[in-house]
Amino acid sequence: MDEWIALGIIALIALPVMAISAFIMSLGARRRIRALESRLSLLEQRPPAVFGAAVSPIAPFPIADIETPAPEADIVAVPPEAEEPPPELIAASQETAPTAPKRPKESFEQKLGARWAVWVGGLALALGAIFLVRFSIEAGLLGPGVRIAFGALFSIALLALGEWLRRSDRITAISRIPAANVPGILTAAGTVGLFATVYAAYSLYGLIGPMAAFILLALIGMATMAAAGLHGAWLSGLGLVGSYVTPLLITSDNPNILALMIYLIVVTAFAFALARLRLWRWLAIAASVAAILWGAAMVMAGAGAIESGIYAIVLLALASVFLVVDVQRDGTADRPDWFAVGVLAGLAALLVLGAVARDYASASIAASLIGGAMLLLLARRHDAVAFVSPLAAAELVALLFFWPAAAQAAREPVTYIVDSLSTYFPLPDAIRMFGIVGLLGAAALIATALARLLAKPNAGPFATSAHAGAASAGPVVAAIVAYLRITGFVSSIGFAAIALALAALYAVLTERFARRERPGKALDQVPTGLFAAGAIAAIACAMTMALEGGILTTALALAALGAAWVQLRRPIGVLRYGVAVLALLVLARVAWDPYIFGIRSGGGVYLSILIGYGIPAAAFAVASVLLRRVRVDRAVFAAEALAVIMAALLVVFEIRAIVFGGDLLTPATALSEQGLTTAAAFAFALGLSRLAQSRPSPVFRLGGVLARILGLLNAVIGLGFVVNPLLTGDPVGGGAVLNEILLAYGLPAVLAGLVAFRAPPAQLRWLQTATGAVALILAFMAVTLEIRFLFSISPDLSRDAVGSAESYAYSAAWLALGILLLAFGLVFRQRAARLASALLIVVTVLKVFLIDMSNLEGVWRALSFMGLGAVLIGIGLVYQRLLFGGSKSASEPDETPPEAGATTGA
Repeated sequence: MDEWIALGIIALIALPVMAISAFIMSLGARRRIRALESRLSLLEQRPPAVFGAAVSPIAPFPIADIETPAPEADIVAVPPEAEEPPPELIAASQETAPTAPKRPKESFEQKLGARWAVWVGGLALALGAIFLVRFSIEAGLLGPGVRIAFGALFSIALLALGEWLRRSDRITAISRIPAANVPGILTAAGTVGLFATVYAAYSLYGLIGPMAAFILLALIGMATMAAAGLHGAWLSGLGLVGSYVTPLLITSDNPNILALMIYLIVVTAFAFALARLRLWRWLAIAASVAAILWGAAMVMAGAGAIESGIYAIVLLALASVFLVVDVQRDGTADRPDWFAVGVLAGLAALLVLGAVARDYASASIAASLIGGAMLLLLARRHDAVAFVSPLAAAELVALLFFWPAAAQAAREPVTYIVDSLSTYFPLPDAIRMFGIVGLLGAAALIATALARLLAKPNAGPFATSAHAGAASAGPVVAAIVAYLRITGFVSSIGFAAIALALAALYAVLTERFARRERPGKALDQVPTGLFAAGAIAAIACAMTMALEGGILTTALALAALGAAWVQLRRPIGVLRYGVAVLALLVLARVAWDPYIFGIRSGGGVYLSILIGYGIPAAAFAVASVLLRRVRVDRAVFAAEALAVIMAALLVVFEIRAIVFGGDLLTPATALSEQGLTTAAAFAFALGLSRLAQSRPSPVFRLGGVLARILGLLNAVIGLGFVVNPLLTGDPVGGGAVLNEILLAYGLPAVLAGLVAFRAPPAQLRWLQTATGAVALILAFMAVTLEIRFLFSISPDLSRDAVGSAESYAYSAAWLALGILLLAFGLVFRQRAARLASALLIVVTVLKVFLIDMSNLEGVWRALSFMGLGAVLIGIGLVYQRLLFGGSKSASEPDETPPEAGATTGA
């Protein structure tokens, strides 16, 4: 057993050295072979005619005059310029160079006879060896040692036969299908046989111990990968599987995780070297995935913090050398290498997993910091993997997010210092380490970005965006996560100060990169915009960390106003979108809790609503004006939308507070509230339609339409049924004239009538008719309910009977309303108003003849008919005189509304 252990140690020490030496030697041979192939290719592409034309002018030398060639040492190397053919030779060669023939498509017969037959034959050989061993076991012909010896000899014979056939010219000429290479199939069968033989010697018969079996299987797997360099890429996959599966096949009472890590590192390094040598990127992908999965399994199985950290760092170093440094030699290629980025991302995740699994031991934290530094160095040096910088930022954020700072603080002794910082003193070590990691990570992200963005040559679009994005977003997100883990989203002046410091730093960087912008270079604006966005985000975070409720909403709105003002002085495009983002944050805050100040009742509710909604509405309105001075885009629309929404909420909440005496939590509604809300909706529709004319904006057009629709729905449903005093029996407040009826029906009727004369978009013309009809109904209800309120004795308007005087008053009031509408229609030449007047007068006529004739008695009946007759005759004279009397005014068409035919009004 000691001999096997010594052999294994020697192999583990010698194998990396041999692999690295072989890799370096193969690279040199590979360069020389490529140079020879390129020169041979140029010679083969030159047509014979060109050669003849080129050498024909040269006089032939007599054979006797040919001198003996000089010794090799005396031959002087010809400069590269002398070897270049003349231009006419190059042109002729390009014209006559034959194109590479397309590879013919394989037929079914070719696949069956040349490809599948070889595959199945190799599988049959491997199975035959297994069945032969099984038969010998069942028949009891051979002992365990002899069986293992025969299996090993058979496998070695297959390997020898495969190598002999590979070197045979006849077989090599016949086996032209790479995927069905006969020597490779025989080698694969021998490899499988060796794997089975060693495993049987260990697991079935116990002829060798775990260490010897582990070493033999590992050597077989790596030898198989090495043989793939001669027999084909698919054989390396077999060796890779065998190498990484070997630890699963060997069981031990005392597993040595450190030895396993060393073995996996050696196998991975060997696979990387082979993949780089033969340009088999899939092999490097498979090896990387297997190594990372093994690392995660070892971490979850209880690997120590030091061992797991060293394993991840060594793998990261190997991946950096073979996948980045050796591939990206110039370091300035801006085309992203997503394969390398993916492998590095997996290793970064392995580092975070190691820290989380080991409860953030010092070794695991140090490994994460070292790994992050290596990632940033790669991103700084090689633009093709610049996206690793955002990966490092993600690693930092994940490290802080999963850090159990509260649990670590609970395990530390508590000091008895009583002051404003006493909350943090029970966990000085945990908070100190947490803060150091966060500050180091944020500083490293910013330093790496500045080092690359200010260096020469200038970074390309991919690298510029990656570095600037990581430096602007990473520290801000890390500060947010730290704020969550330490305070639990409770107001903290300390974290607010940190966020303000970040904002100041980003503002300085924004100014510096803005001065470095060159005319016509759009790429120069990327760092400026991203750092400006970082400054806005840091300011918003500072306000969130320091303020609460309505103060936060107001502060975010003022920050948006400040960003718009800065954008006006310094045209940085990202600032405009920063205003839009802040608008979305304010909207989310309002949607989360409309009572933004937390005050729902009492005398202070009026001021809280005014500040909480009024200041943000004004701030976003001014911000939209400032943004519109530069150009009109989505940022302008977002600011306008927030201004409209906040103004609408301000009016709605103030109405509710005024109606219910400052109590916003009253579960019921009231007639005055519904009436004022309806009037406010029509007022918003009127104002937004006017704004849509002066400032064309989809926000104003859509807002005007929505406000009009909401007003109509509230008028029909709310005022018509829900709070109608004739249906509810609720008392009406106020005096004889100034009362709730005037506010709930009269004011909305007037505003709805004004809105009706503003044409909506062409596809919503029906809204104009509906608005006019609702305005007429509201006016009719206002007059009717006002008379009912004046004549009613009981507070319940539906209880008292209708008397003769009240019935006559209805007729007179309806006629008066009709006359007013007629006068309005005649003066302003509005046919719709005249038709509404005619409809109202018809209703009055029907009432007088159908109701008053039977219900009224005495003088009231006479006065009703006399008044109706006089009014009708007067109306007829007016129509004859002014409209249909043949005068000039009669021939003139009615005036159209101010926006008639326009599609921009709301």
